[in-house]
Amino acid sequence: MSGLPGSGKTTFAKRLERERNAIRMCPDEWIEAVLARPDDEAEKSRLRDVIENLQWDLAKGYLAKGFTVILENGFWSEEERTQYAMEAVEVGAKIELWAMDSTDLDELWRRIEARNLTLDSPTWVMVRVDHEHRWGGYEAPTPEEIAFYDDGGFVLS
Repeated sequence: MSGLPGSGKTTFAKRLERERNAIRMCPDEWIEAVLARPDDEAEKSRLRDVIENLQWDLAKGYLAKGFTVILENGFWSEEERTQYAMEAVEVGAKIELWAMDSTDLDELWRRIEARNLTLDSPTWVMVRVDHEHRWGGYEAPTPEEIAFYDDGGFVLS
């Protein structure tokens, strides 16, 4: 799953999980489960790589056994997407890229504000001024990149 916060990655991943009887790995859920204080931004950042790497090691094992795995890392860069794709191919997995439309920032923030109101914990409450400036680093998949994936990639609006 590739896309910015609010683009629908988790909602869509949960649907795919049910439809395909897949294993879904969401770093945010694991981080929240082990985080001592929901407001500890430094610890959230430290845990991000640790948990994503742990999930990826588990996912590669599942993929090698023929299971379907959905990763909700966000995959903001082509380099990161390519690295994971190549490692998945090495274990014999079929790979798909689901890229969520991340072009309308106002719509993304509308969704995030609605989500903020339904969260059980303050761990992932987002405030626009704290995050939007970072989002310029998101690299949407190009048609050439999408063509690499089995059955092509999928861009959802």
